[in-house]
Amino acid sequence: MDKRPPALAQAAEPAASDRGDLRRLGRMLRLGYGVVVVAVIILFAIFALRQWHANRQDFEKNLEVNANLMARAMQGKLSQYILLADFVGESLRHDPSLFAQPAVLSTRLAEAQRRLPDIAIIQVIGADGLVLGTSLPERPMRDLRDHPHIWAALQQARAQEQAVIGPISTVTPLGRWVLPIRKAYPAQGKTPAFWVGIGLDRDAFDKFWSGMLTNQNGFQDLSGDQAFAFARQDGYILAIWPDVPQARRKAFYAHPQHGALGQSLQAHPELAHSAFRGVVNSTGLSRIGYWSRLSDESDMVVATSLSAKKIEVAYWSKMWPAGVAFLMLMGVLTLSYVLVQQRLRAEGRALQGRHEALLAYNAQLRQLAEKDYLTDLPNRRHLMTRLAGLCDAGQSRDGLRFAVATLDLDNFKQINDSRGHAAGDQFLKALSIRLQKGLRDDDLLVRLGGDEFAVLLPNVGQVQDAMAVCRRVLDRARGAVEINQHDAVHVTASMGLAIYPDDGADPEILLRHADQAMYAAKLSGKNKLLRFSADMEQTAHAQQAAFDLLREALAEQWLVLHYQPVIGISGVNAGRAHGVEALLRIRHPQHGILAAQNFFSALDTPQLARPVGCWVLQHALDQAQVWNTQGLDIQVMVNISALHFLDTAWLDDLGDAITAHPLLRPGQIKIELTESAALHDLALAAEVMQASMAMGVRFALDDFGQGETTLRYLQLLPVHTIKIDRAFVRDMIDDPRDYAIVAGLLHAAALMGLATVAEGVEDLDTLNLLASLGCAYAQGYGIARPMPAHDVEAWVQGWTPPQLLPPVASARPNLPEIQRQRFRRLYAATEGKGSFPRHATEVDAESKCHLGTWLKGSGQFFHGHNARYPDFNRRHSQIHDLVSRAKRATDAGNREEARRLVQEAERINNALMADLEQFISPPRA
Repeated sequence: MDKRPPALAQAAEPAASDRGDLRRLGRMLRLGYGVVVVAVIILFAIFALRQWHANRQDFEKNLEVNANLMARAMQGKLSQYILLADFVGESLRHDPSLFAQPAVLSTRLAEAQRRLPDIAIIQVIGADGLVLGTSLPERPMRDLRDHPHIWAALQQARAQEQAVIGPISTVTPLGRWVLPIRKAYPAQGKTPAFWVGIGLDRDAFDKFWSGMLTNQNGFQDLSGDQAFAFARQDGYILAIWPDVPQARRKAFYAHPQHGALGQSLQAHPELAHSAFRGVVNSTGLSRIGYWSRLSDESDMVVATSLSAKKIEVAYWSKMWPAGVAFLMLMGVLTLSYVLVQQRLRAEGRALQGRHEALLAYNAQLRQLAEKDYLTDLPNRRHLMTRLAGLCDAGQSRDGLRFAVATLDLDNFKQINDSRGHAAGDQFLKALSIRLQKGLRDDDLLVRLGGDEFAVLLPNVGQVQDAMAVCRRVLDRARGAVEINQHDAVHVTASMGLAIYPDDGADPEILLRHADQAMYAAKLSGKNKLLRFSADMEQTAHAQQAAFDLLREALAEQWLVLHYQPVIGISGVNAGRAHGVEALLRIRHPQHGILAAQNFFSALDTPQLARPVGCWVLQHALDQAQVWNTQGLDIQVMVNISALHFLDTAWLDDLGDAITAHPLLRPGQIKIELTESAALHDLALAAEVMQASMAMGVRFALDDFGQGETTLRYLQLLPVHTIKIDRAFVRDMIDDPRDYAIVAGLLHAAALMGLATVAEGVEDLDTLNLLASLGCAYAQGYGIARPMPAHDVEAWVQGWTPPQLLPPVASARPNLPEIQRQRFRRLYAATEGKGSFPRHATEVDAESKCHLGTWLKGSGQFFHGHNARYPDFNRRHSQIHDLVSRAKRATDAGNREEARRLVQEAERINNALMADLEQFISPPRA
């Protein structure tokens, strides 16, 4: 019986075909294909040629329009200066005495120069070539006959009896290029013959042309490649835009040019306008253009041109869709022809080819089913097949030992979040190559999925051998892994090991035990290797039981909140019931009230962290609002999982809860985060805290001192309160180290303006010791046990505060010395010898400087009830206001005023320091 799939069975029966008919059909196909291809090529060539001519005609037409418009504009602009020359000439004829008064004449010429913009110089030249007057300060009576090219231009103006323009030259006193306009005035009556010369600033043409283009004025948009030239019939270029480089100007403007424009002018002196094409001398590149005379009789022209390459580019930019369509058509025709030909040639072997292809495809599918698509490593299916084979071999062969280990990267999610999933995939590829280099020849690396790998060690002599291989693999995972040439990632990994037959004789059991060992490695601090032990399975079962219990309690509405009071033990709140901490409990139908230790491990699981957190938040705020309506003024502290807090939905959850409880007071709700929780991204945590605080909540770090990043948390997170862990508080009377830790934390918190809560207070002696150290609040069984919400009001009303010791001293920074040093920096900053110190001039500076932190923190807590205390805050604000004014004066360059303001601020500061010292430590009688 054939057990192959139907498709494979059908493919195994090839059939014959009529090859003669196929050959005749092939010849007809080749003939038809040739005829169609030749016809398409001819039609496309005709179309392309017509498009080329049309495109060129469009550009030439636009160039003609621009040249004619520019010629008329240029004619109008030059007419203004010729009229000004006539005005000067008529003034001299009217008052010939000016010829004998060079100073007065120069003054008149300077006034005339101001009548029109862009005039660099105006000169009056006598018939003998001497400069009689100029609008610029220039040595008098300069003889222009010493300058042959200028004298020749003057003679030309006299001979032609009209203004002669150009060629362009430099004016030495100005150091600029000017375009001269010279006009001769013959002798008349008592007025001798003379010339009037006006020199136009060469840069005026750049502004004129760019202004014309910017304002359009009918110009055709030919892109930034368009160029303009102002030239004479004899080939002299009077101005060009864009201009030639500075180093070439003298050679370029001093001689007639014989490029494409000059040749066209020489060839067509009788025409009023004409097109031209060729290489231009200004750039040495081929251009096409159009020139137009200023008037029919004028020997001056304006030319505009474009790069020949520009026309080609424009042509191809219009032609490429048609070219693509042509190529696609040819591709479709050719592809169709090739496909049909292949089909015809292969028809005789079609069934056999299909048979072989299906067999190959089936083999490929089998291979892909056991390969990881990303790393090309074997996958879980392949691993389970190998494990099953080894387990079967172990049943029939005594002494066979092999091992399987699972490896999971620590905090791999940060790579995807910070660098993107593409970088994460690249990292996994590079890591898989590194890990394989730590294995022996017959070992196998498997990717189970995500950032989890497995290692199969088929030959294990001793347990130490397997541990050594796994340690090498773990070391490989710890090194820097290059994602690309510019980025390398450092990670760690946790690894668990299970050995056959000691840790299981079934593939599923072995892999599960390796997973349990790996999770135990993560829970014990990560970045380590652990071998499976029996207690790990018990722990895994306990964790699963806790998870199931909490999930069922959430679904069946067994969750309930109990509240443990927090009392004030020093400062203005001493003896007062300050607030309560909401503690989660389960009211089990069979087992009664279950404390958090029965389900604590499940609170930080991704599946339950947010649902449970939302439940706690809503019910705690419900109860706080009820107490507000009853007139019970207490703060409510709510514990939130770090997973929920860093979830993108946290701010929405918090906002919804606060919106639903409008009777809450700002600051009444305090969110507690466990200091040892996984707040890996402190920058993100600080940002989320700031956004949450804007909604009116405050933050406390719970179990403070137990984590690994205690000081880092205080430095970066905007918390209001730290709760000192009960492990330090419980034995502080008997253990000097615990006492030192608690005292140090209280001192640091006071300097930072943070409130402190001591947890786990179980007796009055500990309470008195904490009060003497200046601890603000306390909670614990020695004060009250957690209680249902309906018992809180009665407890508060019945609470009798014990007689507590006053603080030995309230911690405060060395404010006088700190302020002296800061004022030294302020004086240096006003003298330009340094910058203003931090937290001196910012908007919120007075709440961040040392003095402001103390005044609003521990100072307010211990002394804020005193009637004099608001005056301290007022004077502190005055100091910052004066310093801010001093910085503005320094920035304005008024250092004397800045120093006066700093001196006034220092005077107020010194008086404030003296008053604070007397206020806090009054002299003894």
